[in-house]
Amino acid sequence: MRSFLRLRPVRHILVTSAVVLIACAAVFVVQLLEFSAAQAQVRGITAQATATVVRTDDDLVTVRFPVAGGRDATADVQLDSTAPKNGTTVPVLYDPAQPSRALIRDATPIVTADRATTYATVTVVAAAAVLAIDAFFLFTRFLRPARAAASAPVSVRRVKLQRGVLTRSWIETETAVPRWIPVYFSPTLIGLPAPAKVVLHGDVRRDRHVAVSVGDELLYPAGAVRTTEPRGRRTDNPAEPDDERSLAAARPVSLARQFRADLPVLAVAPVVAAFWAFVDGSGFDGWLVVTVLVAAFGFWWAALRGSDPSL
Repeated sequence: MRSFLRLRPVRHILVTSAVVLIACAAVFVVQLLEFSAAQAQVRGITAQATATVVRTDDDLVTVRFPVAGGRDATADVQLDSTAPKNGTTVPVLYDPAQPSRALIRDATPIVTADRATTYATVTVVAAAAVLAIDAFFLFTRFLRPARAAASAPVSVRRVKLQRGVLTRSWIETETAVPRWIPVYFSPTLIGLPAPAKVVLHGDVRRDRHVAVSVGDELLYPAGAVRTTEPRGRRTDNPAEPDDERSLAAARPVSLARQFRADLPVLAVAPVVAAFWAFVDGSGFDGWLVVTVLVAAFGFWWAALRGSDPSL
């Protein structure tokens, strides 16, 4: 297990997973603080009555309702939605000791508490899902393929395919029925001749995940073997690497460079967050929370898919 944890793609996945977990933890803490603040605003508001809306001003509404002693009380209530029209009757909750503290449906403290609870729950579920998926992928894409039986040398080509903002490396077999194996990036792929002889660990005809041995290095699958050519803008390795490619193949590629290559994945985060904030009505705070989460999950998703940072 320790040897697998030292592998570049495993470290890439674990680092991006840590980013997701930190983002989830930060959002959880923020939502917990917002929930506590909202709960403080509704504490002691226990009495019920029927109120009449007497004034509206954008998201602020004034209601009048009867209280103990036969008198009427008024209260200003901040809303998180469109205010009802004047004369509308609505259920109201108020503080018997201070009737001016009141809440009606869609009052800001109630909506804030509900939204904070939802976001906090989502972050916990998302963090648990990340850990479960990581464990599953570590077994299916690293441990099991490495232990599979080796085949006779097979002629293959390395191709890069760009689809959207993500570029991946694939091993294309030159068999009677070709197969395409997505692999996690290694500098070795840059200098791989086309075609080249490699050893496959597993059977591409029946196994879902197949590892590829190039010399002394084992390339791990970044997804399932495909029977049809994956879509995207294709770039093939040359028949023989030139000096520049040979030098690049011998040079280590840091995770920092990998992260820089994955930056385009983050472009979608603020767009998705803006759409969510509009639908949810959560404003700038909701946009910021969703942007952080989508960006973190984008990094993690690129690592799981096996992004290729080579030029």
